[in-house]
Parts: sequence; C-alpha cells; structure tokens
Amino acid sequence: MVLAKNDLEIYYAIGNANTQRQENEIAAIIKKRNSAGWKLISTSTAIVDTKNQFSNLYLFWEKI
Repeated sequence: MVLAKNDLEIYYAIGNANTQRQENEIAAIIKKRNSAGWKLISTSTAIVDTKNQFSNLYLFWEKI
C-alpha cells in the first residue's frame, strides 16, 4: 500500500484586488512545492472579513 503525505498551506491575501505581486507569490509557492515532489490536489477560498473583502486561499497538497 502506498502511503501518501498530505499538507495544507494557507495564503493570506489582503483585499479583493488580485495584484501581480500576489500572483507572483502564489506561482512561486506552487513552483517550489512541485519541484519538491508535491502535487496540488485542491484549492479553496474563504472570505474571512466581508467588510474589507479579506480572503484566504487554501492550497491542499499530496506527496506520495
């Protein structure tokens, strides 16, 4: 039986603007994880402050 490791990474994004800086940071996270053998299996977002439109991005990873 193959044993898989799972991990969760939370990216805290401030505000509702999808800035180039945020895109670059997320791309760097994904590239770093992929090169270490992790596979992105799911993503999810959650609004944690509706007044300021503050949301989190959850990245779920698996490594076999």
